[in-house]
Amino acid sequence: MGPVELAMTVLAFAAPLASVVGVLPLVIMFGGVGAPMAFAAATVVLLLFSVGYTAMSRYLPNPGAFYAYISAGIGKPVGLAASFMAILGYLMIGLGIAIFFGIVASDLANTLFGSSLMNWYGWTLALVAAVGLLGYLRIDLSAKVLTLVMALEILIVLIFDLVVVANGGPEGLSKEPFKWGSLSEGAVGVSILFAVLTFLGFEATAIFREETRNPTKSIPQATYLAVTFIGVFYVITTWLLIIANGPTKAVEIASANPTGMFVDGMVTFVGGWAANVLSVLVVTSAFAAVLSCQNIVARYCFSLGSDRVLPSILGRVHPRHGSPYVASLLLTAVFAAGTLAFSGTDPNSSYAWLAGAGGFPLLVLMFLTSVSVILFFRKYDGADAHINAWQSLVAPALATAGLGSAVYMSASNFVDLTGGSATIATTLQIIIWVVFAIGLVLSLYYRSNKPDVFARIGRQPIA
Repeated sequence: MGPVELAMTVLAFAAPLASVVGVLPLVIMFGGVGAPMAFAAATVVLLLFSVGYTAMSRYLPNPGAFYAYISAGIGKPVGLAASFMAILGYLMIGLGIAIFFGIVASDLANTLFGSSLMNWYGWTLALVAAVGLLGYLRIDLSAKVLTLVMALEILIVLIFDLVVVANGGPEGLSKEPFKWGSLSEGAVGVSILFAVLTFLGFEATAIFREETRNPTKSIPQATYLAVTFIGVFYVITTWLLIIANGPTKAVEIASANPTGMFVDGMVTFVGGWAANVLSVLVVTSAFAAVLSCQNIVARYCFSLGSDRVLPSILGRVHPRHGSPYVASLLLTAVFAAGTLAFSGTDPNSSYAWLAGAGGFPLLVLMFLTSVSVILFFRKYDGADAHINAWQSLVAPALATAGLGSAVYMSASNFVDLTGGSATIATTLQIIIWVVFAIGLVLSLYYRSNKPDVFARIGRQPIA
């Protein structure tokens, strides 16, 4: 893959169209008319994170991502625990989106054919099978599928944006949403938290290192491209969604009907045909997100298998397709089992708390990675010979502060992120930290009993 294909592959995980429909109204609801500034703040924090992240990638010529970076900076025990937490987070989000796909695909079939044809979990299992097939094949095939789907998602939103700019809203093209004071009128912390969560997935660029052309250049380019593009996209679209409803009424409308806010705006400004197209593209957006998730998690499992932290069979590469096919097949089985496990539950509730909870461990790992960048360049003499203080210290320190705040806000609002049930929220927090603890204990076991395996943790050595 080149930088554009790589950026599209990881951006698909963020499901931008689904985020526009489902998350942007929440940011408006909590952040008020200053919601575009919440996305601007999130973009700045994640660009700062990208500075140290890409600088450190020069010294870690392996596809371990969080696993490798945290191992090299903070230490192997935390690095292995981080890899387990990353897999858990991506799996939770992936399963949540797969369930969401079943819901919207069933609704679409009902609209088109007068019948849903099968239960929501039947659609989800069909998705799991299709994603499993693409995950088994070469990554460039998945990249092409994801690039096409992403282009269609972005196109339909840009049509809405252009029509709103051309016609203006009921109160004109107000600049009020870009005033910082407008954001401070709402629940700033919660709005910025939701904004940050819509970016998740961009950090996975490093996990595809072995399948990228000229990774030394392509990974930084793809990382900056992904963050910058999606940040600008969300800022502009949030502004125009507010304009379409009028700044004085936008928050009220978002609070009353968050999931219908963008769809209603599309009908009003573009027409009913666009809403129908939107329904189809939300389905393909969910498909692309699950495919991207499968590719990411398969490569984490591949890295752990290659290091023999997990069974070495997971580190096998297909002789023809070059894919981590064993890890991918295992994940297909896990997603299928997860779908069946949730088949008797309310899918609307299940997908919401799975997706919301899965973002928390990934935020924690981004925070730990920023800390790792600082420690790495202090730890290895000469590692910063070609890296300036901005890359090795200042930007990572600012990112650590910003991401630390996001982690705090996420923990403080975890009940809201997981659907409002304190029991579910507590259970999920216990699971997340137990998984982290298992990684720590396993690494200590390897250090005492299998030092050769312990030495390989983090896809070592460092170049």
